[in-house]
Amino acid sequence: MPAREVEKEEKKKKLGFNDLTPTEWALLSKNVITEDDLFNPVWNDLSSPRNEYQKEHGAVFPVKLAERLIKMYSKEGDTVFDPFMGIGSTAIAAHNLGRHAVGIELNPKFATIANNWLNDANGLFSSDMYYKIVNDDCRNMLQHVREDKIQVTVTSPPYADFIQRSLKDRATTHKSSVIQHENNSTVKQYSEKENDFGNLPYPKFLEQIKTILGDNLKITKPGGYSAWVVKDYRDTKNKIPYVPFHSDLARAGEEVGWKYHDLIIWDQTGQRRLVLLGYPSVLYTNQNCSFIVVFRKPTK
Repeated sequence: MPAREVEKEEKKKKLGFNDLTPTEWALLSKNVITEDDLFNPVWNDLSSPRNEYQKEHGAVFPVKLAERLIKMYSKEGDTVFDPFMGIGSTAIAAHNLGRHAVGIELNPKFATIANNWLNDANGLFSSDMYYKIVNDDCRNMLQHVREDKIQVTVTSPPYADFIQRSLKDRATTHKSSVIQHENNSTVKQYSEKENDFGNLPYPKFLEQIKTILGDNLKITKPGGYSAWVVKDYRDTKNKIPYVPFHSDLARAGEEVGWKYHDLIIWDQTGQRRLVLLGYPSVLYTNQNCSFIVVFRKPTK
């Protein structure tokens, strides 16, 4: 791009709430897609090998995914939040992009790992970005974060008893998948605690998620965003062919006051091999994608 055009783009940065140039805005709004998916908002470039910190957690999502969402919905100096911090992917992404970060994690081991990872990152980049990792239940978030503080939340909640099903799935159906071997990906139960979201039955899980969404709304700035990375699934144990978690989540968010702002598909087909489901009597599709449900807080 010619120097004059670059200068024009930089001047326009301040016009947007996220400091993106018009070109950056356009690229992020159409996402990163394959040629076959040219006209669909599908991301398929975001899985990467897990590092030693990430291998300690059962369901880490890529730092690159968090970075992309943070870049879309905030600017440098804003504060990013994750109520299900895990080992700190969202906080690391915020740090990398010059944002402050606040995270809450129930599991003390994961909270310690998150702090260690961030301390290492600060030493590497000499960052003066503020971060705060709290070892607590995210149901207590209002005790740790003041109202109207957060610009964007980026999170991936424990999916009810989804981890228990995934453990069985990884041991059988996807035992030779790319995501398990080349990406060093593992699945582990988060904890044995009864109040762990990952151990709740689905109906109770949704009730608790709705409460979290309500508190999340309170701590978010007017016009701020909340992005939730989730998966739909099949509950074969209870003979439910399809559980539309992303739709249930969107509905719960709207019921507590969020605006359902956007839905993005994260394509993971390249990391999970296709398997025969229901063969030869009933055909089911492979659920090889995640959904990013994006909420926005009303400005008035």
